[in-house]
Amino acid sequence: MRCDRRTLVILILSFLFLIFLADSVAADDILNPTNFIVPLGVAAAIVIGIIIAVITAGGIKYVTPENVLDTEIRKNLFGYITDYPGSHLREIARELNLKPSNAAWHLRKLEQTNLVRSRAIGGKKVYYLVEGGIEARKEAVAESILRNKNAREIMLYLNDNPGKHLLEIAHALDLNHHTVKWHIKKMYMAELIDGDTSNSAYPIYYPTEIGSQVIQNFSDQLKKPGRAA
Repeated sequence: MRCDRRTLVILILSFLFLIFLADSVAADDILNPTNFIVPLGVAAAIVIGIIIAVITAGGIKYVTPENVLDTEIRKNLFGYITDYPGSHLREIARELNLKPSNAAWHLRKLEQTNLVRSRAIGGKKVYYLVEGGIEARKEAVAESILRNKNAREIMLYLNDNPGKHLLEIAHALDLNHHTVKWHIKKMYMAELIDGDTSNSAYPIYYPTEIGSQVIQNFSDQLKKPGRAA
């Protein structure tokens, strides 16, 4: 069970303290404050003793940037995000054969120790490395968008046929033009594509440098054995 050990210890100690206090103070003595002195002193000694025992036994271990990758699970998570920035939680959990709740707990530790960042894209939280800065974030957002099959086909088409307008793209890929427009907007905001709006009725689109690079990298990733889109 992956729970916060400090919280668990505090709850247990509080419960033991209440039981001890309830047993030590008779109901008819509650109105006399002096009757609490001895029970409180003994209870405090018990609490301190248990805390010391837990700490010395290694029951409480703080996660720090120095030890966060000491566990195999977090090491695998960090490695996966390094290879596949922009992956979302369920995808990561599926690929590493983890429960989503378990993966989410360890990913929070990686975020808390400033190794990875997350961002909500299309209703899903995606992850990328802190180390790469703004470029890593852009790449992660781009790859997250291209996980959609229609978006990927549009990007591939524009990469091979730059300078096409929306209706041409829709006709070539046999897609509804509203669908193409929606994906074009997302890719434009992610700086995957740019547009020439000199003809406002038929603006044309073409891939940016990062767009061409990301679609090539993403296509290579999909060719890896066992890699699911």
